[in-house]
Amino acid sequence: MEKCRKAENKKKQMINGYIGTYFSESSKGVYRFAFYPESGELAEPELFYEAKDAKWVSCSEGRLCFPMEEEGKAGTCFLRLENGEIKDEIKILEERHTPCYILQDGGLVYTANYHDGTVMIYGRDDENMHILKRIACGEKAGCHQILLHDSLLLVPCLEQNRIRLFDTEDDYAPAGEIMFPEGSGPRHGVFDKAHKKLYVVSEWSNELFVFRADGRIFSLIQSLPLLPGNVTGAAAAAIRLSRDEHFLYISVRGLNQLITVDLTQEKAAVADSVSSAGVHPRDFIISPDGRFLLIANRQEGGIVCRETEPESGRVKEVRSRITMPEAVSVILEE
Repeated sequence: MEKCRKAENKKKQMINGYIGTYFSESSKGVYRFAFYPESGELAEPELFYEAKDAKWVSCSEGRLCFPMEEEGKAGTCFLRLENGEIKDEIKILEERHTPCYILQDGGLVYTANYHDGTVMIYGRDDENMHILKRIACGEKAGCHQILLHDSLLLVPCLEQNRIRLFDTEDDYAPAGEIMFPEGSGPRHGVFDKAHKKLYVVSEWSNELFVFRADGRIFSLIQSLPLLPGNVTGAAAAAIRLSRDEHFLYISVRGLNQLITVDLTQEKAAVADSVSSAGVHPRDFIISPDGRFLLIANRQEGGIVCRETEPESGRVKEVRSRITMPEAVSVILEE
């Protein structure tokens, strides 16, 4: 019977995942876990790479990137993976604070630094990484994400209530701004697949802003309050678009909620709100087949896998969870 069980487990499709964490007595860096997409099962994580404040993880084409602090210096670590093992590592520590977001696009790596108010752009020369550009967005900019659209680099600057635009074809020269109401705090955004619409969630006002994107022109077509009335202590965090583009999912700290927004009608509308099954939900991802959400709860609850209902977008019961203190981001290998 035991041999049959082992043989069955080997047949299960498995995807490696990685978790970024804040450094603490019980969280030491980047962790790796196994995800079984057929059942939504999660396997308990193991420490993959020890690093202080490796809070955001990005994996693309066998390269794993994350922020880190070492001996009073901060920056980004680049790991080349081969058959699940580390082939080589490069550390570039030339920032005052660790970045909060990393995006990979081909041979380029972009990082956003909330505290420094900067964006770093790294390029690859053979197997080495080097800094191509440092973009300063101003003191207390609150750079929180990076989006690519057409020939533009978009940087949501939470504390400046704007998204700054930079021209990727003109050495990242400033190319305009998308302004938001005072006190809104744009944090994260996502484009639809055709790049005709941009959805942005604000941390301070807990709103969804919907823009029509026409090349470099962004026109606001709707602003949608995500919460009823004046709710104190709530802070929207991550936003994801469902695979069929019918729904948006948004995590809200403070309330420990995951909100579903229906996009199937003329106007976006809040369709549902459920518990994140933990405390202080940060980033989350949608599984490759769109059936599951993997939610990173920082303070309690760890990484939670919840099933979704494709027709309604409703977030259903918890399928599994793993213990992970100080979880901030979670990804699956491509």
